[in-house]
Amino acid sequence: MFIILTFVAIGLGYWWLSGDAEPIHHGAVAQTIDAEVPNHQPEQATKSALKAKSVQQSERHIPIEMTDAASKVAQLYEQQLRHAPYSQPLTLADSDRLTPNHFYPVTIPTQDIEEVLTLKVSQYRFVYPEPIELMLTGSDIYGATVMVSEVDSNKVLLTQSLLEQEGSYIASIAGKKDFPRALQLTVRAHVRGDEIPVVAQVQYMKPSAELLNLEQARVHGSDLLIDARLNVQEAGIYRVRANLFLGEQPLSHVVARKRLSEGVQTLPMKIHQSVLPNHASGLKLKTFVVERMSGSPQEKARFGRSKVSEFALDEVDLSDLQRQAYTPSAQEQQKLAFLKQLGKQ
Repeated sequence: MFIILTFVAIGLGYWWLSGDAEPIHHGAVAQTIDAEVPNHQPEQATKSALKAKSVQQSERHIPIEMTDAASKVAQLYEQQLRHAPYSQPLTLADSDRLTPNHFYPVTIPTQDIEEVLTLKVSQYRFVYPEPIELMLTGSDIYGATVMVSEVDSNKVLLTQSLLEQEGSYIASIAGKKDFPRALQLTVRAHVRGDEIPVVAQVQYMKPSAELLNLEQARVHGSDLLIDARLNVQEAGIYRVRANLFLGEQPLSHVVARKRLSEGVQTLPMKIHQSVLPNHASGLKLKTFVVERMSGSPQEKARFGRSKVSEFALDEVDLSDLQRQAYTPSAQEQQKLAFLKQLGKQ
């Protein structure tokens, strides 16, 4: 949601600050439109005037539509600011945050339209040296191979057979340092004498940093602080994300950003009291994502690895938390005021 709001706000801001936001004046044409057209004018002149009037009326609606959009975005952003941006509420419906590296299976029909082949890959994004694990399922398969190629050049990098296992066909492709980022997996399944291709694409990259561990949590005002220790291979602005759970119930999506240099570095993560229960029993952080953020439009984000799969917060005493509502920063208040102003134009 934050990304959507940001892009919409940028678009609205650019539109508003450009000359397009100002009412368009048609000069003499507009004056002719507003005046009564004499009966002796040629029919063509009348049509032209009516067409110009239609265009003008249409253009008058543009600011209204944009201000309506800005007003709705402002309302959503104001709702979002009820909680700290670094620890937004999380529910079971937020699948993109709960499973951020999920690969959606590829399914195609066979000769019999009631039967399908399904290709599943363990995840979408891989970081060296992670193996690419895949599984092919379907009826009447008697053999399959997978061809790994580069998406941009179609260059074939390797070919490997899938092994049958309990009615499915599986493969584990060893990771390589020189794999290009965009990989295509073409699985060719032999079904009833036919060869049926199933194609999927994944991302493979060198690690930018590795999350080593997290330090013991401590209370600071209205926040719970946890220091994350990372071994950074490439300096840059890093974002570490994790999900806070109480047992199996998701509570919050936690995000921290900081510019880090190479070597072992510390990145503080904060969880606001508004998403924390009264007691820490059963609290844990999961689903860690390490990302070196893009520094320019030409540069793609790079991801890292995490040695931490789960971090328990049972030992921290939450009674020391100051139970105060989140106060938006000056920058956040400025953004909200800007959107509200656009909504009033």
